[in-house]
Amino acid sequence: MNNEERILKNMRIAKTKRETVERHKSMLVKTFEVKIQDNKISPLQREVLHRIFLEQKWYKNYILNWCEQSSENRISKFDTKINEITKKDKDMRDVPVQIRYLSAQSRQCLVSRMVSNIKTLKTLKDRNLQRCGKLKFSKEETIIDLKQYGVSHKILSSKRIRIAGLPKTFIVNGLKQFIDIPLIEYANARLIHRGTGYYVQFVCYVPKEKVQEKTDVELGIDFGCETSFTLSNGEKLPVKVPESERLKKCQKSMAHKRKGSKNWCRELLKVRKEYQRIVNRKNDLANKVVAKVCQYKTVVIQDEQIKAWHKGGHGKAVQYSVLGKVKAKLIQKDNVVVLNRFVPTTKLCTNCGIWHDELRLSDRVFRCSCGVNEDRDIHAAKNMLWFYKNGVGVGRTKFKRVEMESLVSSIIGRGSQVLSGKHEASVL
Repeated sequence: MNNEERILKNMRIAKTKRETVERHKSMLVKTFEVKIQDNKISPLQREVLHRIFLEQKWYKNYILNWCEQSSENRISKFDTKINEITKKDKDMRDVPVQIRYLSAQSRQCLVSRMVSNIKTLKTLKDRNLQRCGKLKFSKEETIIDLKQYGVSHKILSSKRIRIAGLPKTFIVNGLKQFIDIPLIEYANARLIHRGTGYYVQFVCYVPKEKVQEKTDVELGIDFGCETSFTLSNGEKLPVKVPESERLKKCQKSMAHKRKGSKNWCRELLKVRKEYQRIVNRKNDLANKVVAKVCQYKTVVIQDEQIKAWHKGGHGKAVQYSVLGKVKAKLIQKDNVVVLNRFVPTTKLCTNCGIWHDELRLSDRVFRCSCGVNEDRDIHAAKNMLWFYKNGVGVGRTKFKRVEMESLVSSIIGRGSQVLSGKHEASVL
């Protein structure tokens, strides 16, 4: 190929790429997960699947070890064409191994992911968000990136897929949830190993769905530990998934086994499977809650610091709930409004403007001297709608107590003395 042909080819590739980018701007990015049918995996396929995750672990640790040998060795400069590497055995001696199943594309994706992780650690360190170190050696790898559809992976039918470097095809369950979508475009994918088996996540571009008609009602949602979700219409959704008795039994059995032994590994696999079942139940409940509340025209929530709720004896309540999952899903919706976390949705009486600073967490009923007497969580959910309608505290902007008092007092029409002064209301 001469220079002119090469230039024309590069121009065609650049044009196609621009057209693809423009087309994807008007589409939605969705991830669909399918499971490889476990009872249809041949012994050879099972051995290769185990080996490919093992090779990625060896390759990652080899790269980190190579970087420590010299200050000039950087991950971004590592040659992914290397097939023969060394790994540590149980006596910490170097043993030569050959990479046979981990494809060149997957190795390049591994290096790119490691570089991205280093950039993320640097950003967190610069912002003083948390104490960060360097990348650590991996004990286990559970994700393998499949970069290019049609090359690294491909859907053959409604039941079969092909993965580059692995023998034969795999029978999977779950392809029917997206392969019939018109004008769908497939992007990258990931091969995942969990306690319950092997999965493949497909990233797809799908056309935007028509906006469904929603009820012309605004809804406020209060998050809590005792009752997970309290709606402003008075409905309560106690959504919790506690640890199962089977999980406790498996953990107790594993504690009596010698760590690293075969029996210990068998029990560990049982624990992972049970945890995966609990996660699946939580995901299902979170999706149902989001689908229920998003039928309303506008949904108002508060930017709760759920991570901080683990302190003060609420660790198990948060662990068993789906608060974080629902919050993460709701924030991505267009009809959801987020209030500042310092907005006093619980302690403020919007009827008279009194600030009930004496209200404790154990007080489950909100009472005010002006006559307001209602459930604490329902009162907070209604106050969220009040703040949203009056434009106070909308977004994640920071407000001080004085600024919030002046805003509320200007809306209610009372002086700041009523807000900041002591009141005669009794909090029971």
